[in-house]
Amino acid sequence: MGTIRDRGIIKWQAALMLPEHKALNKKKDKDDYFLNKKPVLDEYQVEEFENNIHYAMEYHLPISFRLHNEGNPIELHGYCVYIDPVTKELSIQKKDSSYEKIKFNEIISVIVED
Repeated sequence: MGTIRDRGIIKWQAALMLPEHKALNKKKDKDDYFLNKKPVLDEYQVEEFENNIHYAMEYHLPISFRLHNEGNPIELHGYCVYIDPVTKELSIQKKDSSYEKIKFNEIISVIVED
């Protein structure tokens, strides 16, 4: 008579799991976990951003931008000097008199500092 041969935990493992598959799973989990997704903005929020930027430019008020930069939000403070409608970029003069260009679709929030 034959004996029962229990394989233990091996019978519950996947039939084919290459080391490359394991490495890809670990990389995907690590990358997606720490990155913040860009929030979806509706047309009213975008219009409010535009109004705040135009108001700050008209009265030369400092603006605080929150930008989405490859999953990590960053803060930028300064004065909006120029809006390029063709490339949809803003020229920002920072407090240390240096300039930085930002794309309008990177903006998450705009706060006018009165």
